Amino acid sequence: MSSFIYLGNFSSILPYGKILKFVETAKWQQACSSKTEHTKNTRPVDEQEQSYFYNEWNSSRFEVTVKDQNFFSPEWFKVLGAKNVDYQAKIYKTLPGNTEPPHIDFFPSFIGHTDEEGNLHSSEYIAEQSKKIIRAWIPLGDSELGHLLFSPDQVISKWVKGNVWELVGGKTHGFVNAGRKPRFVLVFTGWRS
Repeated sequence: MSSFIYLGNFSSILPYGKILKFVETAKWQQACSSKTEHTKNTRPVDEQEQSYFYNEWNSSRFEVTVKDQNFFSPEWFKVLGAKNVDYQAKIYKTLPGNTEPPHIDFFPSFIGHTDEEGNLHSSEYIAEQSKKIIRAWIPLGDSELGHLLFSPDQVISKWVKGNVWELVGGKTHGFVNAGRKPRFVLVFTGWRS
């Protein structure tokens, strides 16, 4: 199975004008997951080890939570096949020269880092739970030079505003802005209906 599944063009379903207006005045929070997330002992060893090479100068992004902005209509949930409960949504801004290193999404905000006894979840458990969750990758503009979403088996470098992909759970992926302009993407995560 591919790491990214093209879901279609959602330009008639998502309120891009409203979303882009929000982006103009968003209260961004800077983040560097290779320092705050990938170094945790709950992450795969290769992610922990590669964190040595990534820092706030080459692996930084800005994010803002947008669940409270009502960007998602009932039609969105129906077409996506997601429940309209307990979902998350964030917009990410990545400036030129920054990379989100290869990593696996395992949805700790949905399933937690550990089981009830405090043990790390097994990769089998994470893979099973990931099948119940859908994560949509929603670029907020047309592709630009140097904007890439990558995995071991796929690279997406061309898109138009409205295109939406599923980021398949349990698959290694990352992104790069090796271009000249900021990259904005909305990421929706929810339970499958």
